[in-house]
Amino acid sequence: MRTDITGEGQAVAPQAVTPQGRLLGYCAALAFNAGWVNAVALMILAVPVGNLTGVTTQLGMDTANPWRYESHVLIAILAGFLVGAAVAGALLSSTRAPRGVRHAVVLTIQAVLLLLAAAGVEEGAVTTGIQALLAAAALGLQNGLTSSFRGMAVRTTHFTGTITDLGLMIGRSRKHGIDGWKAAILAVTLLLFLGGGVAGILAGARFGGYALLIPAAICLALGSAYLMQVTRGPRLIRPVQWR
Repeated sequence: MRTDITGEGQAVAPQAVTPQGRLLGYCAALAFNAGWVNAVALMILAVPVGNLTGVTTQLGMDTANPWRYESHVLIAILAGFLVGAAVAGALLSSTRAPRGVRHAVVLTIQAVLLLLAAAGVEEGAVTTGIQALLAAAALGLQNGLTSSFRGMAVRTTHFTGTITDLGLMIGRSRKHGIDGWKAAILAVTLLLFLGGGVAGILAGARFGGYALLIPAAICLALGSAYLMQVTRGPRLIRPVQWR
């Protein structure tokens, strides 16, 4: 299989960092980012914005037993994540701009959404719902982005599938061996998500919703790196092969 998450048909100059290393670092940064956002959301909203399984369950429970949860927040999270993924799909499917530019645009929009969520730190039912919508849309964009990678959909906002893949890989290893590269992607994103959660909860305890400014800055940095690579010619992450 091949993974190519930037432009097509460009000449690639030799680089010190391997394509695998660049992809690994990129996915690790996004996983750390999502862990941070989810931790801050749990602190402020008492619900995650990147794992919709739990949110959907809570919404069902609230339907059966009203007032158990704040339904408007749960609905905002579901709607925001869906809209974010849809926007990512629309932008990434376009052929009007090089793939690297499209990725940079998605990351920039994600940063803006997180900045807006950080700005709405005042308490209130309406403000809380809007914060939930914006934060969930940001992670929906990110999940749509990493799910579009050619050859392997990388999850960076939730990890049920990641742990399932790791378990299957271990179970099949006796007959099929372990794909070290794929295992590294799965393990590193999981660990960095955990690390982001730790950092996010510490920052959230001190700065509240303003802690979302850090993941917004991470998205802007990654988007800027993409644009720089597009301007210079070589891809940020070149095609890579794995079993």
